[in-house]
Amino acid sequence: MKISIANSLFEGFGELEERYRLAAQMGYTAMDLAIDEWGVGQIFREETYGFFDRDIGELIAYYGAYRDAAAKHGIEIYQMHAPFPSARVGKQEINAYIQTVFEKCIQIAGSLNCKYLVAHPICSDACTTVEQDLEADFALFSPYIKSLKKYHVTMCLENVYHYFNGRIRSISASNTEYLVRLVEKLNGLAGEECFGICYDSGHANITGKDHYKEILACGYHLKVLHLHDTDGVHDTHLIPYTGRYLERQATDWEAILKALAKIGYDGSINFECASGISALPQEARANALGMTASIGKYFAKKIKEYCEG
Repeated sequence: MKISIANSLFEGFGELEERYRLAAQMGYTAMDLAIDEWGVGQIFREETYGFFDRDIGELIAYYGAYRDAAAKHGIEIYQMHAPFPSARVGKQEINAYIQTVFEKCIQIAGSLNCKYLVAHPICSDACTTVEQDLEADFALFSPYIKSLKKYHVTMCLENVYHYFNGRIRSISASNTEYLVRLVEKLNGLAGEECFGICYDSGHANITGKDHYKEILACGYHLKVLHLHDTDGVHDTHLIPYTGRYLERQATDWEAILKALAKIGYDGSINFECASGISALPQEARANALGMTASIGKYFAKKIKEYCEG
């Protein structure tokens, strides 16, 4: 299995090629390329301008440099993350701009031969039913089908949460059974597999989910992972096994690994533990990145053992 992590965590370790040389030396064989040059801050400020106003050729060349540097060291750009949020409820102007950005992201992913692009369903505190949420998310993502087909990209919808009145709130898209319904509805319209699921262990943790049951519910729709630890309360994006208080382990990692084995998951073991690494002094980050790669190798070994057992 491939071992991957967020590309941005290697910033500060030299030029692009040196970063990927170091990543390969540590044991990473893939990378999660976050498209965060325009994102959450600008979206909430409703800034309909910025990095993605560039011509698509210029954007492809910009990200192509990452692909080429990675390829020299045997590393694949395995998955990408589109900007988030994917939409703001009732904000037509910013939503139209987000759609333009997402169309470019799909084309960029295709140019990199990156099959998977992660996106967030709608996160809102609106008083809506599950069926209303399903229709809203279906309306949001269905316009991308044409581009997903053209560029051979699968958009993976992530289990999310909503932060409301100072608390983490579970919403429809926090549940993988909901995501399965949404993905199957979208793929039914597409006539082929254009959508899948990204399972975020930290989001599941803070919304009180049973990892084993949630991953089993994903089944073959599970295409990519965002693995990170939390304290069980906050979305802290820590290195696995560090979200711990005394003898209490906040994340049931064995349940996750057993479930991945049960559904036959063979994608990348991908870590999204930026806070657990970037909070460290620069001099300590290389060791933390290397340790995370070692955890990835352990995860891959355990999944294989559970499959064979």
